[in-house]
Amino acid sequence: MPYNKEELLTLPLDERKELASDLIDSILADETKPVPDWKKELIQERIRYHNENPGNGAEWNELKKRYGR
Repeated sequence: MPYNKEELLTLPLDERKELASDLIDSILADETKPVPDWKKELIQERIRYHNENPGNGAEWNELKKRYGR
C-alpha cells in the first residue's frame, strides 16, 4: 500500500498516535516469529567465540568512532 510520509505527518495528533501504535504492534508481531535454527546456531557460535576470546571485541561506541556512525 503506497503512502505519502508528508501527508501522514500532517494527520491530527490522535490519528498519528493510533497509526504509531498500529505500526509498533505490527513490528512486535514480526519479532515474535520463531527464530530459525540456523540463526540460533550462529548466535551460539558467536557467544562461544566471545567467551573464548573476550578481549577480541570492541565496544559499540568505539566502533561508531572508528567507522563514523
